[in-house]
Amino acid sequence: MFLDALRYPLADRPRLDGTAKSLAALLVCGTLVRFAARLWPDWSLVAPLLLAAVPLLAWLGLLGGVLAGDGFLPLAGTVTWRLAGRLLGAAAVYLLPAALTVAAAGYVVASGTVPDALGGVTLAALATVALLVTVVCSYLFPAAAVVSVRDGLRAGLRRDALRGTASSTYFLAWVGATVLVVVAWSALAATAARSAAALLALGWCAYAHVAAAALVAEGVDRTTYW
Repeated sequence: MFLDALRYPLADRPRLDGTAKSLAALLVCGTLVRFAARLWPDWSLVAPLLLAAVPLLAWLGLLGGVLAGDGFLPLAGTVTWRLAGRLLGAAAVYLLPAALTVAAAGYVVASGTVPDALGGVTLAALATVALLVTVVCSYLFPAAAVVSVRDGLRAGLRRDALRGTASSTYFLAWVGATVLVVVAWSALAATAARSAAALLALGWCAYAHVAAAALVAEGVDRTTYW
């Protein structure tokens, strides 16, 4: 399962082309976001941010096709954009609690509302809660994402979408996919902008997300429901 997922992005010409499209979408999106950051705090940054949403949705649509088991779908087709919307909706629902928890914990610590005597204990407790919520949300999200792109967003939001997440097969697939994604983003964060290393890290990011999507899809397909 793991070897098949690692070969998936480069297995044949259609998949290689799809991975290249994913890289191009990430490159255009990152360029527009960096351009918007230069315009801060001018309101003109809204225009490049809105334009950046197009390649972002294209990238999500390509990943959605992999999660659905259909491979890379044509960007010009409406199915790709529909899958992107489903994947984005599932991410908003399942990852929003983690984002709010982390933001709330950070706000409490940064605001200094906690007495110094309780600062260490409070920080540890908030960090633990934020970590647990993040892990739970990130663990449930891939399974729900696969169901969402295959059967619709409503199906992905039902409890049945989470059946089988206790399976060892899904757990191993999730661990492998998480490692790929975390290493990819870590490589991007560690490289300087406008460098060959940054371009290589972006290429690895595109490859890793496609491989992770293929791994999660295979893990869900092999899941034994309770």
